[in-house]
Amino acid sequence: MTTKQQCNVYLPPELVRDIKHRSIDEGLSLSALVEKALTEYLDRAPKEER
Repeated sequence: MTTKQQCNVYLPPELVRDIKHRSIDEGLSLSALVEKALTEYLDRAPKEER
């Protein structure tokens, strides 16, 4: 099992609502969807920016 760390972020209510709906549609937990989105975002960034 991978160790996880909690991280609090503040987002607009509309974005939170949309993320919750998308996580349900994709059959993922909210945490898993956010992890997937951030990982994909970072994978697209040039390595020197990381």
